[in-house]
Amino acid sequence: MTNSITKEFQWFMQTLKENFKMELSAEEISVEAIELGLSKVESFFVPSELFEVVPETLLYEIMIADDETKNEWVGAVAFYPNLPDWCLQVVTKNGELILRNVLPLIQ
Repeated sequence: MTNSITKEFQWFMQTLKENFKMELSAEEISVEAIELGLSKVESFFVPSELFEVVPETLLYEIMIADDETKNEWVGAVAFYPNLPDWCLQVVTKNGELILRNVLPLIQ
């Protein structure tokens, strides 16, 4: 089954290519959308200094891919519930934070 190419999906592919010199096809990436409370999210996904500003839950589009050396790359874009704009972008490699952008909506 082919993944739908969303704006978030395109961001993940472009970020991996531009920042980490890794090109993947859409078929190599899994995607999931989920709503999670802050207590269920690793602390590096949402900076602790923003907890008072961020609602109890955020919506996430999560993209997962393995590279040729079996590294697991995870990209996540977070949204406030009921708003279409992104508030956070995160990329991890093997569970380690390697990129986080807090976007103007929460700054």
